[in-house]
Amino acid sequence: MDWLKGMNSVTQYIENNLTHSIQYESLSRIVGCSVYEFSRIFSFMAGMSVSEYIRRRRLSQAVFDIQIGNDKIIDIALKYCYESPTAFARAFKELHGTTPLSARKMGVPLKTYPPITFVLTIKGVNEMNFRIEKKDSFKIMGLSGYENGECKTGDSLTTLWREFMDNYNFRLWNGGGTDNYYTAPFWQVAAYDFQSDGGRTKVIIGAEYKGKKPDGMTVQTVPAATWAVFTISSPTGIDYVPAAYTRIVTEWLPSSQYERDESVPSLEVFPGGDADSPEYQWEIWMPVKNK
Repeated sequence: MDWLKGMNSVTQYIENNLTHSIQYESLSRIVGCSVYEFSRIFSFMAGMSVSEYIRRRRLSQAVFDIQIGNDKIIDIALKYCYESPTAFARAFKELHGTTPLSARKMGVPLKTYPPITFVLTIKGVNEMNFRIEKKDSFKIMGLSGYENGECKTGDSLTTLWREFMDNYNFRLWNGGGTDNYYTAPFWQVAAYDFQSDGGRTKVIIGAEYKGKKPDGMTVQTVPAATWAVFTISSPTGIDYVPAAYTRIVTEWLPSSQYERDESVPSLEVFPGGDADSPEYQWEIWMPVKNK
């Protein structure tokens, strides 16, 4: 996989479809990874989420339609996939600092965000610590749902992870006062499906199920697989996880004798410790098979 070519093909696809619905599944297929992995790689490489990039490009192009053409604001809003002129006006003002109607006037300061072009950057060689593991099928219990990789303003956790930490983590940690459900090798674990649903990835966050679980928790089976297990030394959260996925998918996989096993979810494993510390060590379990 030529990742530089693939990511530039992604931005070209977005550019060609600014006035059409853009499915994240289509973008991830261009570079051959899951929606979850793609969203993290894009955010790391571009410095913003793919949804934010698409929003900026649409609102940048809308400026020229407003200033040059005679189309009604409602028609421009619909053209760039906004459901109503109100939603369009709100997004437009948030980005440009003025309303669409005001943007028709000469002399009004506006913004534009040109299309991104990814270029090759030569970096120092940094080691990647990994091992290959074969595991029988096992079960995870916890919170199951869908996530799109987005966080609320000021939070370092996605919405689903925030719900888990607020309402599930303490129940798995002490079992209501006695049992600790977090055990090796999976500890606190999240399983992310390769397939997605409308840009959302199915995930279950919790602990390994060994025949006993707190009430109200879902159980999901992870099939037997071969895993490339990467030990990451960094804090966790939305600011750090994307960098780890970027190196695995764009550097390690293309140079290895393996390819991603799309029938098995990838795992993120978080042992006990200070997850905000630069010395914290956590793991990504990437399911692989021989090329």
